Amino acid sequence: MERKLKKGFKQIILWFIIIGFSLSFFSRGFTQELQYSQNFPAGKKLIVIIIDIKSFFCPLCLEYFEDFCYTLHSSGQEEFALGILTYKDSEKRGNKERFTKIVEKQLRGFIIGNNIQFPIILDRFFICEGMNIEGDTVILFDRSRKLFKKYTFPLTSGQMDEIFSF
Repeated sequence: MERKLKKGFKQIILWFIIIGFSLSFFSRGFTQELQYSQNFPAGKKLIVIIIDIKSFFCPLCLEYFEDFCYTLHSSGQEEFALGILTYKDSEKRGNKERFTKIVEKQLRGFIIGNNIQFPIILDRFFICEGMNIEGDTVILFDRSRKLFKKYTFPLTSGQMDEIFSF
């Protein structure tokens, strides 16, 4: 019962964060703290790629992600991208820090090995866990068009065209 309440509370907090970010992203009256989005290249669009650490061990999932990264690079849109790596927390308190360090090293190796040119951050606070994301996901924000869309891997050619044509 207590675990369900904690999970429900996390989901509510997460949705408030997402709604707050979306509202601040699309609104014209930026506060001093939110002006970073105006400094983001072109200040209009953002491609957020959410990938689960499990995808590193699935050859097909990894191929989809690598193809997307290659297309992102070849279209010159890496400057608009931000990656978020999610992972499950170790249940044992003593292993949490050690497990996180292992995931960080895997992420660094993945970035170097695949020559990824956009930042990928680690979801240390498990914010994406409450989003009920089904597999690796691309979230598209386009402030000029007031567009907010979500795509799940594997992406169709139509979805790829839509992502890279905005």
